[in-house]
Amino acid sequence: MMKITLLTIIGMMILMHLSCAGIRTSEAQQVDSLLAAAGFKMLPADTPEKEEMLNSLPPLNLQYRVKDGNPLYFYADPYNCKCVYTGDQAAYDRYEKLAQEAAEQQAAFINEEAAMEMNSWDWLGGPWGWW
Repeated sequence: MMKITLLTIIGMMILMHLSCAGIRTSEAQQVDSLLAAAGFKMLPADTPEKEEMLNSLPPLNLQYRVKDGNPLYFYADPYNCKCVYTGDQAAYDRYEKLAQEAAEQQAAFINEEAAMEMNSWDWLGGPWGWW
């Protein structure tokens, strides 16, 4: 009995890990497209040295540094494109605007879906049927 429970727990942990990996990949793809649209440059990790640098950066986290007195933003994506996106302040400002617009569109879609779902109960007489 103990073995079955332990195996079940281990199996669930593996499924959760795989699920999180899928979410990370999906998140990376969404951010990648926003960064590209905002004017960030994609630098592929196409050499062992670049791949080592990519793996040394925090994944899926937009970072900020100052280089030669100018702000530099970079985003490492080891899951989707295996690249680093780099951009200046103007690209970052465009990215912020695009990300805000995308979030607003997603919120509007969710609200619309919820309203449609609530209205679908009307023809049944509400969620508890006709009383």
